[in-house]
Amino acid sequence: MRHGLPAPSLSFSIGYVSKTVITSLISRKGGVGKTTTAVNLAAALASRGHSVLLVDLDSQASASLSLGLTRSELAPSTADLILRGVPATSVIRPAHPPGLSLITGSVDLLAADVELGGTNKGILRLRQALEPVRGLYDHILLDCPPALSVVPTSALVASDAFIVPVVPQFLALEGVENLLHGADRLKERFGIAPSLLGLVLTLVDYRSKNTRETVSMLRERYGELVFAVEVRVNVQLAEAPSQGQPVQSYAPTSTGAEAYRLLAEEFLLRAERSERRLADAAVGA
Repeated sequence: MRHGLPAPSLSFSIGYVSKTVITSLISRKGGVGKTTTAVNLAAALASRGHSVLLVDLDSQASASLSLGLTRSELAPSTADLILRGVPATSVIRPAHPPGLSLITGSVDLLAADVELGGTNKGILRLRQALEPVRGLYDHILLDCPPALSVVPTSALVASDAFIVPVVPQFLALEGVENLLHGADRLKERFGIAPSLLGLVLTLVDYRSKNTRETVSMLRERYGELVFAVEVRVNVQLAEAPSQGQPVQSYAPTSTGAEAYRLLAEEFLLRAERSERRLADAAVGA
């Protein structure tokens, strides 16, 4: 499979990628911890000293609300960026922790599929809108709405890489396979194929026999594509969004905060390996 990456160990030796990496967090279904992962991965990277831009592409604006904004504070948002041509520098705002910036989501994104029309020109608009600010950050993370409609497709086309959060349930296997096939088809249409950094197991609860069996099945089927770090069910992780904080600020000693600190380390390692592999391929071309 072309997405293959070397399997990481839990003892990481971290390097740094040499350019801004744009990464989409994407899933075909909701309730898989996608936004939780986007917010807390972004916060963990910022806490490590990286400059990070989190782009909330969901009309529910869950990532923005999780970082303490109210619905009355969401404008200007990504809708202004991709639907109205407002420059990215005009819609970026600082967030917490220091080093993290945000472009909010908003209900106006409900119109995006219709207004962008699914045309190549419309789908490329996000990629073009982010280009002027690409060099200002070490990492840009795109939190996508569930499904593989126009907005998530636009995010994938704008990205260098993508991550798929997966809840270890039986039906997740089918959804992951369909999503990976959909990402592969972008190469045919746009000549762009973001690299799969990996599948992140979320909401893992080993008290359930079904969870244990499904985790085993996912790791057997996808091998090194599954992140070594797993995010287990954690009360503080579930509570943090209601307090408008990433879990690292709300409960820094919790198992949820530790999981995302480790996930950030593995993310950096995989991003570095992915960039090196692409550079080697370019030299050999």
